[in-house]
Amino acid sequence: AQAAPAGPIAAELDRAFAHRLAALVERVTASFEEFDFAHALQDTEAFFWNDFTDTFLELAKGRAHAGDPSAVAALRLGLGVLLRLFAPVLPYITEEVWSWAFAEEAGHASIHAAPWPGAREFDPISAPAEPASFEAAVGCLAAINKRKSEAGVSVGRAVVRLALTASPATLSCLGPVAADVMAAARVAAYALQPRAGLDGAFEVVEVEFAPLET
Repeated sequence: AQAAPAGPIAAELDRAFAHRLAALVERVTASFEEFDFAHALQDTEAFFWNDFTDTFLELAKGRAHAGDPSAVAALRLGLGVLLRLFAPVLPYITEEVWSWAFAEEAGHASIHAAPWPGAREFDPISAPAEPASFEAAVGCLAAINKRKSEAGVSVGRAVVRLALTASPATLSCLGPVAADVMAAARVAAYALQPRAGLDGAFEVVEVEFAPLET
């Protein structure tokens, strides 16, 4: 995916991720300005694991591998920003990754000479249509993976058919990113069934796993 051309960040999931990343930059910048280095690192680490590697990377990698410019751009934005947020406290490893991933493109051989992340990187990106679409995608993928775990199959097991239920409001948030979730969960066909009272949660009501490949 790194060799694929990056383009405008246009897909709903990618815009929702960028929106969360911009909020992280604001929080971490404020922490550094207040000399609260521990909180800056804690916030960046939590985002790196919970929002980037465990979720967005899993949700977007299929499109990125297929060469989708929006997914490639969003993943590179995420990595480039997170490297710079980590750089003050992890100077050596961030310098190494920056040198082979971003130095030539950014025009700064050292990450420590590169500009700090800021609004200029996020202003061209439109806000997501559904502000909570990223959270909905994360919750939906977690519900599917939980059902796979309960059934004793791997999270990579393909699904022939799946039925999910959630509140109408939650399904509305999921709608623009549902295809990304189902691709990440390897779901071939799915149905979304509204049900009141679930308060943001997803529930798998029917699932048919694909036969194991031999």
